[in-house]
Amino acid sequence: MRSSIVSLTLLACVCALGVAHAQDSASSGAKEEEDPQTILPPGLYLFQTRTRDGSCPDAPRTGYVTSAVATLDGVPGSRTMTMQLLNSKYWPTWTLVVGADDSITGNAFMGGAKDDKNGSTRFELREKKDRFQGVGARTYPSTVNGQPTRCTLNYDVLLKPIR
Repeated sequence: MRSSIVSLTLLACVCALGVAHAQDSASSGAKEEEDPQTILPPGLYLFQTRTRDGSCPDAPRTGYVTSAVATLDGVPGSRTMTMQLLNSKYWPTWTLVVGADDSITGNAFMGGAKDDKNGSTRFELREKKDRFQGVGARTYPSTVNGQPTRCTLNYDVLLKPIR
């Protein structure tokens, strides 16, 4: 009987420690989300990509540049924002996330879709002087030699505030 009480007491202590650890982890994750970022404010931006290479023959040739006017919408200091490319029918809506290390990732689905069936794209940026620079890749379905193929296009990215 005494050993059962000791066992139950030890089990209760272990469970209490586990709950305390889970609460600490949850509160530190919430704190990380609450820490405001200061490098990327909402506003008007120039968004450019330059093709590095593509896996399919329908990819724009290496060095091809696209430019778009972008609006970053969100709450100043937020780590998650929406970027709208005002003159892009292929990649109109992006989700941007500023990481704890101030890296910026952007994700979009082709044509503003809800999944990557028609294509998806992702980039990673870092602050460099008065702009953000990085690399990205997009995947999309195509037909090569009569066969359905998933293609990849790699690109350089520039995001610069319009002042």
